[in-house]
Amino acid sequence: MEQAMISSKRNEQIRDAKQLQQKKYRDQRGIFLLEGVRLVEEALATPYVETVFFTSRLTDTPRGMELVRRASEANIPSFHCSEPVFGELTDTVHSQGVVAVARKPTWPLVCAGVMLIADGIQDPGNMGTLLRTGVAAGCSGLLVIEGSVDLYNPKVLRSSMGAIFSLPHWLLQRDEALELLKANKTAIVIADLIDSDNYWDVRYPQDMAVVIGNEAHGVHPCFRAVADLKVQIPLVGMVESLNASVAAGVLLYEILRQHRLENI
Repeated sequence: MEQAMISSKRNEQIRDAKQLQQKKYRDQRGIFLLEGVRLVEEALATPYVETVFFTSRLTDTPRGMELVRRASEANIPSFHCSEPVFGELTDTVHSQGVVAVARKPTWPLVCAGVMLIADGIQDPGNMGTLLRTGVAAGCSGLLVIEGSVDLYNPKVLRSSMGAIFSLPHWLLQRDEALELLKANKTAIVIADLIDSDNYWDVRYPQDMAVVIGNEAHGVHPCFRAVADLKVQIPLVGMVESLNASVAAGVLLYEILRQHRLENI
């Protein structure tokens, strides 16, 4: 369904898509922008892609031609853009020549298995890595506490490497998250340096939520007050703490190791 080349920045399709660079429009419309070959390829494997914009830089490569072919076979409108027009849609210096508009995926709210909680995570790279690590470690879902960085921020999406479509996620207030965990009798696990056990000495339950706190302030006191398990990752070298997403990866893979051993 490729159309004639778009050469005007005032084109309606371009203006509508450009709005999605702003969070308020992503929230209002329930759609967002994806940029880059890998991300768009991942998105095309889902039912969420609505439109594809590309330049000749994409179709100059066999991989790019295959991407456009897949979009066409799925009856997804694809627009060939001039370079100046395409520049209206991208926030990267060296673009790969493809941007897609996709719908935000939705899931029914559930709380079972190993859940992740992003409690005030501000860094887009950390949030994207949490999504990707959560998928890799077999998490059931991600609860994002209001005030965290937008999951559909372009930098979050790039860091997530397509995990945004694979890991169920929901945006909640802290009190809503606490009520959900309590109603489902989900154990709360936090990383803390006070009155805590080494993370490898703790036995982790099957249904649990791992709270990853704000990069500067850590886990919010309301989660700390009701935590069932407090664990710490020993720091041997001269550092005060680990990066939030690195700490999450360390904890999640110890949990995965234990749960797999229990099922042998």
